Amino acid sequence: MDKFIKNNINKIVAVFLILQPFLDVITGICIHTLKINFTIGIIVRVLFLLFISFIVLFIFKKKKIIIPYLIIGLYFIFYIIGTILYKDSNYIFEIQNLVKVFYFPLLFVSLYSIKDYIRISNMTLFTVVFMYLILLFVPTLLGVGYKSYEITKAGTLGFFNSANEISGIISMLTPIMFIIFYESKKIIPITLLIIMYLMVILMIGTKTPLLSLLITIGISILYLWRYLIKTKQIKYIVISVLLILFLSFGLVLVFPKTNFYKNIRTHLDYLKLDNITDVFKDEKLVDHFIFSSRIKFLKNKSKIYNNSNTYQKLFGIGYINNNKETKMIEMDYLN
Repeated sequence: MDKFIKNNINKIVAVFLILQPFLDVITGICIHTLKINFTIGIIVRVLFLLFISFIVLFIFKKKKIIIPYLIIGLYFIFYIIGTILYKDSNYIFEIQNLVKVFYFPLLFVSLYSIKDYIRISNMTLFTVVFMYLILLFVPTLLGVGYKSYEITKAGTLGFFNSANEISGIISMLTPIMFIIFYESKKIIPITLLIIMYLMVILMIGTKTPLLSLLITIGISILYLWRYLIKTKQIKYIVISVLLILFLSFGLVLVFPKTNFYKNIRTHLDYLKLDNITDVFKDEKLVDHFIFSSRIKFLKNKSKIYNNSNTYQKLFGIGYINNNKETKMIEMDYLN
């Protein structure tokens, strides 16, 4: 068994990666359609984490990793004790939140400890990116699936759970996609993937994927220009500038027809502003438009945090105000 796992660890990790988009779709259907919060996606991922932790310790004999395992395990215990003492809540829900917070760091640390034994092919990465995009693109094209926002704003997210989650996933996959583009010589599949990717990030309706794309493009261009200047290939710099201008012009033509643009207009109308530049004239408008009032929310959460006791501060017993659960957003982890 030990030899089999060592010889097939690449295949095991590759299969798990390819399963991710399907697990996320199942999670979305369970939550939105079946109204089940504890899903098969969570079960499969937890089992995989336990499996990886086991083989890291007992098959690959990476004994040093037991220290972070013990530290996080102790934190789990103290968090649950604090929840019992200070909160009147659903403990299954609390454990599920803990798993969500620590799942990726634990899995990353575990896989990193055996990185010398793992080789993930570009084809595997391409398949993962392609499946996420196709599972977003097809429902959008057919006009089915869930909406990114419950009211007012436009956007579609296929059958995934939430706009924020799928936007974060697509954002993380964007740099990987660029690496695949750089190393691949298959023009037609790459071109189709680019078109599908651009349509998807503009139809989801959220800011994150577009911001990720712009940052990735910016860093890639700077890296490319540095190489071209160093090798004195000035003509290619000119060609790249012309290509950027051409693509920018095309984006300007398409942009007004996207959900992302519609959401910008909806938000400006809600704030009673005529031009997007008016947003930057007031700090509150910047918070509302750019950060969806998350800075205001963070300030309110900070007040709750400052009024909590030492135990609650040390072990992150948050989301509580006068024994009532408070709204949770991405920035809560700062508290």
